[in-house]
Amino acid sequence: MILNTIRTYLFLFCLVFFVSAQAEQYPGFRVNGRFLYDYCGEKVILRGVSNPNIWFEQDGKPRMAEIEKTGANVVRIVWETRGKASMLDNAISNCRAENMIPMVEVHDATGDINKVQACVDYWTREDVASVLIKHEAYLLLNIANEPGDGNVKGSKFRTVYEAAILQIRGAGIHVPLVIDGTDWGKNINILQAEGPGLIEIDPDHNLIFSVHMWWPKMYGFSEKSIVSELQQSVDMELPLIVGEFSQMHGSCEESVITTNNSIAYKTIIAECEKLQVGYIAWSWFGNCNSLWDMTKSGTFNTLYDWGLEVAVDNENSIKNTSVRPYFMKNGVCDEKSGIDDHGTLKMNGFSSPINFPNPVKTETNINFSLSEAAMVKLTVSDPEGRIISTLINQKRDKGECNVLFDASKLSNGLYFYTLTVNGVEVTQKMIIMK
Repeated sequence: MILNTIRTYLFLFCLVFFVSAQAEQYPGFRVNGRFLYDYCGEKVILRGVSNPNIWFEQDGKPRMAEIEKTGANVVRIVWETRGKASMLDNAISNCRAENMIPMVEVHDATGDINKVQACVDYWTREDVASVLIKHEAYLLLNIANEPGDGNVKGSKFRTVYEAAILQIRGAGIHVPLVIDGTDWGKNINILQAEGPGLIEIDPDHNLIFSVHMWWPKMYGFSEKSIVSELQQSVDMELPLIVGEFSQMHGSCEESVITTNNSIAYKTIIAECEKLQVGYIAWSWFGNCNSLWDMTKSGTFNTLYDWGLEVAVDNENSIKNTSVRPYFMKNGVCDEKSGIDDHGTLKMNGFSSPINFPNPVKTETNINFSLSEAAMVKLTVSDPEGRIISTLINQKRDKGECNVLFDASKLSNGLYFYTLTVNGVEVTQKMIIMK
C-alpha cells in the first residue's frame, strides 16, 4: 500500500515536470487572477445559459440561434460520455457560429465523484481530445458536472482533481478548465478551500471554479448567503462563476414555488454584476420540471417569467450586461486589445513575463515589456514563497526588458518569479531541471 502511494506521487511529480516543459502559450482563453481573458487579452465576464444538447438536438440547432438573441456570450453545452466526438464537434461549431463561447461539460459524474475519472478519460480520448484542441482558441472545458454528494471530503476532492488536471494537460489540452463544487454543485466552501491549491498544481494556472446555486431556504441558504459567499470568493481572488441557478429547487414533480424551495435568482444576478462574477442560468428548455425552463418551447419569443427576467428584462439580465469579445465576433484581435507583439497578455501597462528556456538548466532569460516608465520589481522565490533573488527593484524606462537569471546554484525543482509593476503583481512558474 505504501509502495503504491509512493509510486503514485512520483508519477504525478514527474508529470508536473513533463507538462510544464511541454506547455506552450495559452492557445485561447486564459485566467489571470480571478478574471478570464480571451486570446487577445480582452477581459470576459461570462453571461449565458446551459443548453442540454445531449438529450435533444445534439448539434444545438436551432436553439443556439435562439439563445444568441439574448446577447449571451457563453453557452454551457450539456453532454455525456456516450456522445460521439463528431457530434460534439458540430455542437461546438454551431455555438461558435453564433459568436458565443462554447463551454462543454459531461453529466456522468453528477453526484458521484468516483466517476470523474471516466469523464477525464473521455476528454483525453484521442478522437475527443482532437476536437477540443481543434477549437482551443475559444473553448472552455467544464470537466464534470456536480461531482459528488455532500459527504465528499476536501482531501478526496483535491486528489481526484489533481490527477484530472494533470491528465488533461498531459493530453495537450490547455484551455481553461472549469471545476464544479461537490454536493451536486452547491458546495462553495470546498472550492474556496481547495481552489488555490489546485491552481498551483495546474501547470497552466488556468482554472475556473463553478458553484451551482441551488440554494433555497430549505437547505439553509438565504440572500445573505449569496452576498457573503460571493464577496468572500472575490476577496480571496478566486476565479469563480455561478455555473447553474434557477428560480426554485426540488423534484421533477413539484409544481408550486414556495418560500422554502424558491431561489433568490435576482440577488444572484445582481451580486454577480456588482462583483464582475460570471453566471450561467439553468436552463434554456427541456427539463423534467418546466419551472426550471427559461422558455416554453426553446425559442427566444417564448421566454417567460424568471427566464425572461434573467435573459432580457432585469437590469442585471444577460441582455443588459453581456459583452461578446471582439475576437469571438471577428476572429481577429481588436487593434486596441490587450495583447502585445509576442502574444503575451498586457496588464495595466505591462505584459505578463515569460522565461526561456523553461525548464532551466543553468540560466534563463525573463522577458516582459512596459508601455510606459514604471517602478519595477522582479523576484525569484522557492516553493515555500521565500525570495531567493531580487533581479530588479528600480524604475525602468518604457520598452522591452530582458533579464538574465543564473540558476546554476539552485537545486532541481519548481520555482516562481514575480513581476511587480506599480504595485500590480504577476507570478509565473519556472522549472529547474539539470
